[in-house]
Amino acid sequence: MDITGIFAISGKPGLFKSIAQSKHGVIVESLIDKKRFNAYTSYKVSSLEDITVFSVDEDITLLSVFTKIAEKEDYKALSFLETSSVEDLRKYFGSVITNYDAERVYDSDIKKILKWYNLLHLNNRITKVVEEKEEKTIPVVAEEKPVKEKATKPKAPAKAKTVKETEEPAAEPKKKKAPTKTTKKKAE
Repeated sequence: MDITGIFAISGKPGLFKSIAQSKHGVIVESLIDKKRFNAYTSYKVSSLEDITVFSVDEDITLLSVFTKIAEKEDYKALSFLETSSVEDLRKYFGSVITNYDAERVYDSDIKKILKWYNLLHLNNRITKVVEEKEEKTIPVVAEEKPVKEKATKPKAPAKAKTVKETEEPAAEPKKKKAPTKTTKKKAE
């Protein structure tokens, strides 16, 4: 699961992917309609990596929330989101994150997080990570084979230089120095 470079912009619906830096902000692309625009420095831009959910113990990162939802839903999109009531969404969120702080996490926050999950799923950002088991390998030293040297061709003798090539170039004419300014004192 990869949420690096994904942003939420206050006042704008959906999520945005960072495309490039610009002189006055960041160029982002909407994950909903793929339109690009400049997110100026005056916009409130939040990286999904930095967003956390309040819990009773410690705050939970959004990445771990998405991971828990994905594991519960077997890495599929949420189909009940649009038809569910607020109470049903709270129950579902409580079943995924058992220790979230119900007083500080609002209904709108839960709905937004679940919508973001679906949006990331549609853009292939929610994927199952398959961990490969490390196999112990023993380094095998290969036998060194003698290297055959290539036969080199003898070089042709250098050409004899002619008289013109051996003579030193004629001395360049002396350059004239720039005249220096002299000031004469006027006699009084």
